[in-house]
Amino acid sequence: MFDVAIVGGGPAGSRAAFHLARGGARVALLDDSHPREKPCGGGIPARALALVGSSVAALSGGVPIESARFAHLDRTATVQLADPAGLLRLAVASRRSFDSRLVEIAQDAGAVMVPSRTIDIHREGGAWRLATRGEPVAARFLIGADGPGSLVRRRVASPFGRRDLSIAAGYYVHGVTSTQIDIAFVDEPSGYLWSFPRPNHLAVGICAQADVATSAPLLELCARWIDTNVSGGTRERYGWPIPSLTEGALRAERPSGDGWMLVGDAAGLVDPITREGIFFALRSGQLAAESLLQGADPAAAYAERLSDAIYPELIAAARLKARFYRPRFIALLISSLQRSGRIRAVMADLVAGEQPYHTLRGRLLRTFEVRMMSELFASR
Repeated sequence: MFDVAIVGGGPAGSRAAFHLARGGARVALLDDSHPREKPCGGGIPARALALVGSSVAALSGGVPIESARFAHLDRTATVQLADPAGLLRLAVASRRSFDSRLVEIAQDAGAVMVPSRTIDIHREGGAWRLATRGEPVAARFLIGADGPGSLVRRRVASPFGRRDLSIAAGYYVHGVTSTQIDIAFVDEPSGYLWSFPRPNHLAVGICAQADVATSAPLLELCARWIDTNVSGGTRERYGWPIPSLTEGALRAERPSGDGWMLVGDAAGLVDPITREGIFFALRSGQLAAESLLQGADPAAAYAERLSDAIYPELIAAARLKARFYRPRFIALLISSLQRSGRIRAVMADLVAGEQPYHTLRGRLLRTFEVRMMSELFASR
């Protein structure tokens, strides 16, 4: 009998396993997918690097990003991401390498990797019984770290509806790389297209709400961007769902209960504006472990930790999302990036995850870009 069974060996699950095992818990980490390349931009911002150490990204073959180019229609602006002290502010890693390294670290701490798919879960006699394609696993506590289609979530709570999900679709462009990320804002569907360089390919993709878009037009937009901006390489198509919760959905979310917790994508912990989830996955895995190790009422302790450390940021982003992607605001943003060093500094910090949304209004006010700030924060 394990103390904790964690379903899903991505950043959220492996980080929870690491902290729990290091704290003395007997942990089973169930995932049959490693090693695998996960469809994802793969951007690891500074605040995520701070949780795992920049050496993890380096050992995973992470590409240090020097700049970000933003585009809208025929206008562009470039933001330098290099830190004056030489600190890494953004890296892009192969998820195959990065996730595998996090699993290795969890195993080194004492977690037991169970390389088998979980096919059913039920509770019996105060313990969780997990049926797998191999040997069954029993544990006193259950953590769901198995993504937006989480089996654990379906057993203990309600699955995400289409309005709570985004569709991401795009191409790996093999044989081409860079030290710059590209962000191209699009008006229809509202959002942005990205190109993130990995060690031996580009990950080019675009995202839209699942209840208003399908993957075919998204792939067409990506193909046209690649035709115009990338020379050479071979393309491999990919796609996946990403949680993208509204303010109301975030406030109604129930991340834990009697004997269970949800972390990372399974808990909907993804920035609604950028769809960045690696930091929130790592952080929620750590918070889940800390809550369990403290002893008394871990489910309540975990919900309280999320309410203090993660939900306020996601709710602030959800409030701003619709106004952020309005063409009028994007036009003002690109114009401000072109002429204002202060706005470029704000954007660099947003990309690195070092500028919280809840203090963004005050910082924008200090840049004297009043029109842009008013457009984003005017009464909604």
